[in-house]
Amino acid sequence: MREIQIVGLIISVLLFLFGLWRYKSGRFSKPSFLILLGLASGLLLLALYPAAGDLVATPLHMERWNAVLFVSILLAFTLILISLNVGFKNSKAISQLVERLAKARFREEHGAHHRAAEIAVLIPAYNEEDNIAGVLERIPKEILGRKVQTFVVVDGGTDGTEEIVRRMAVPVVVQPINRGGGAALRVGYQVALDSGADVVVTLDADGQHLPEEIPALVEPIVNGEADFVNGSRVLGSFEIESKTRAVGVVLFNWLISLLMAKRITDCSNAFRAIRADYLRRFTLNQDQFHTSEVLIEAIKKGARVKEVPITIRRRQSGTTKKPPSLRYGWGFAKAIVSTWLR
Repeated sequence: MREIQIVGLIISVLLFLFGLWRYKSGRFSKPSFLILLGLASGLLLLALYPAAGDLVATPLHMERWNAVLFVSILLAFTLILISLNVGFKNSKAISQLVERLAKARFREEHGAHHRAAEIAVLIPAYNEEDNIAGVLERIPKEILGRKVQTFVVVDGGTDGTEEIVRRMAVPVVVQPINRGGGAALRVGYQVALDSGADVVVTLDADGQHLPEEIPALVEPIVNGEADFVNGSRVLGSFEIESKTRAVGVVLFNWLISLLMAKRITDCSNAFRAIRADYLRRFTLNQDQFHTSEVLIEAIKKGARVKEVPITIRRRQSGTTKKPPSLRYGWGFAKAIVSTWLR
């Protein structure tokens, strides 16, 4: 037996044992295990009887090893797709459970029909005890004659953010585990809509967005000029924290503008205002890379989208919750394409 056959034999046994271990520990679904078992069995057969490759090569009209390589890649790609699909379903189920628990706790504290105000301000917060008070203190109580109610969604934090918000008598929604800014906003949207708000404003808890600029976002909606108002640092001003991400913002703005046939200057900014009637129509799945998803949904649902100048400052204290630049860029790109395709 040649050395390559021995290597193939060893790899096939290791693949089988690995798949069996993952399946028995509940980390592989039955379809994933069967596909991996098929790969291991095929490799074992080829290791023992190389001529068996002709069974694949003949109907495909290919050379033996080219045909084997082609089928192996196809099966491996199928396994990857199935695994990704299972992972997405599991992640979605966890997010739904976390959101229901958070909403149920909020209802216990404030009642099933918590009536707030015409304008709801949502602030997702994850370990922002050093910044949250300064943001809440500056949010206006009234805008254009309409009352404002602020809600903070604590996304599984481990510091004193929740206690600070409660001391300031601001309604707080608490997610038991951290799921990301998009997941936090989803449950916040539900609470804001249940409260009867007509306009929903979102901004970050880290002090980068200026609460004093909220009226500029709300005014076009109140005046009937827009349904979705996006704050744009490009039209306004901003302090660069990462040159890599600054370049990424330009590229993603270009991509969304191309896909949606509408010029967008700041697709990654979460400082925005949305008419509640349109918010109810959105399909939102992104746990983390949510800013582009909401924007694309608004355009797809026919909302009148307007951008207004805003200011973005450097984070006041603490550390960013965003992943490294390359991982962030990859996740953001996937969110754009998947939202556009559905």
